Amino acid sequence: MSKYYQINGLKVRVSDHEPNTGLRGSSDIYLYVKSACNELLSIEAQLEAICDKKGYNMSDFRTIINDWKDGTYGIHTFEDVVEEVENDAACSVVPELIASYRESNDEKLKGYSLSKFAKHPEIKALSEETGVSQSYIKKYFNIR
Repeated sequence: MSKYYQINGLKVRVSDHEPNTGLRGSSDIYLYVKSACNELLSIEAQLEAICDKKGYNMSDFRTIINDWKDGTYGIHTFEDVVEEVENDAACSVVPELIASYRESNDEKLKGYSLSKFAKHPEIKALSEETGVSQSYIKKYFNIR
């Protein structure tokens, strides 16, 4: 879980973990409540260092400093918080899609048999004939 702020056109992220920029895009400033060693970090100290390095005005970040005063939060701040997702409809159909995929592949492989010692050319030939991936065929016939 993370909390985001817009400060003078900068996107600022406060979190307890590394960002997944593929899901949310990137931020301009990343602040962390805990270190990789699970030690509590000071948001204010991090902002001071960033402001010194980048030449930002510390007073612009007053909202963040007020929200994250030292001693008002702990390393477990974001735990047990459920992040709201605007539209998770796609997530609800994934199990159905996986089941449908497996059922379709199982149906295509009915009537075929391979030894668990089958070699690559046999697996490849069956894959080309049925359209089922070689990895799925290996799992289906328990080939190592």
